Amino acid sequence: MIRRVDPINYFFYYSLTVMAIVLSLVFFSLTWRELLLGLSVQISFRRAFLYCLVANFVDLLLPTEAISGEATRLYLTSKGSGESRIGRVTASLVIHRLLSMTTTLIGLLAGSAIILLDHKVTFYLSSLLITVSAGTSATILLLLYLSLRRGPAERLIDWVLGLASSISRGRLNIAKWRERILNVLRSFHQGIDVIRAHPRNLIKPVIFSVLSWFFYLSTYHMVFYALGLDVPFAVSMVVFSISVAVQTVPVGIPVGLVEIVMTTLYTLFNIDIAISGTATTLIRVVTFWFRILIGYAAAQWIGVEALLRRS
Repeated sequence: MIRRVDPINYFFYYSLTVMAIVLSLVFFSLTWRELLLGLSVQISFRRAFLYCLVANFVDLLLPTEAISGEATRLYLTSKGSGESRIGRVTASLVIHRLLSMTTTLIGLLAGSAIILLDHKVTFYLSSLLITVSAGTSATILLLLYLSLRRGPAERLIDWVLGLASSISRGRLNIAKWRERILNVLRSFHQGIDVIRAHPRNLIKPVIFSVLSWFFYLSTYHMVFYALGLDVPFAVSMVVFSISVAVQTVPVGIPVGLVEIVMTTLYTLFNIDIAISGTATTLIRVVTFWFRILIGYAAAQWIGVEALLRRS
């Protein structure tokens, strides 16, 4: 198969995948920055972009994308700040996560509908589509519920602190931690209330989130063009959405699981196993290794800036 690939065609489309992943990161950063500005947290695009690159780097190194990336951005943006700023930044991160997950879910549902109408799908594939869609929807609803209702969020915090107290056997000052966390929670809900009171502030973030999703998705599709193949766009939408869902599971992801899932999905759509494996490898070079490279560079640059400020 490799011998049949046109080198010029391959170089052109594979170069476009690199450009697409960079544009995806740019619009991802713009989405978050607009949310922060809507909550009166001032941050430059350059700083937001660097923080998002570092967060992506941490996500890929510590495969718990539902936690580690947001925690990194929260730390970098709020270090040295009070509870009020921490709460508003947390609100921006939760809303950003909701926008990203909702966009991915809509793409998955649209791609699944096209696939179900135009292709004969196996029971295994249809069950997988339903399971991933239901799981993503449940996560979105849970985040919305905890964000909009203060009572359940406070009870969850009390439960976690009670568990921490029992594990530490009273060595932690639970009352002090509870007061600080509740102050952050109050600020968080105030940020959510600001967004609810000014829904127009979501227009730009929604547009930027869709653009980030589209450019990220296009890396999956253009790899097949680089190989001289044309697969239905709906197939790329489904494989992309499921692979993203797998990466956002809040537990450690075994090495190679995403690649196995992607290759298996392509073969379920009657794409040859050799082509599926090659396409998956090329996609992961851009979406994993390239993002690690630029994320590492961003982390080093932030470290250099910190050293220069100290000196």
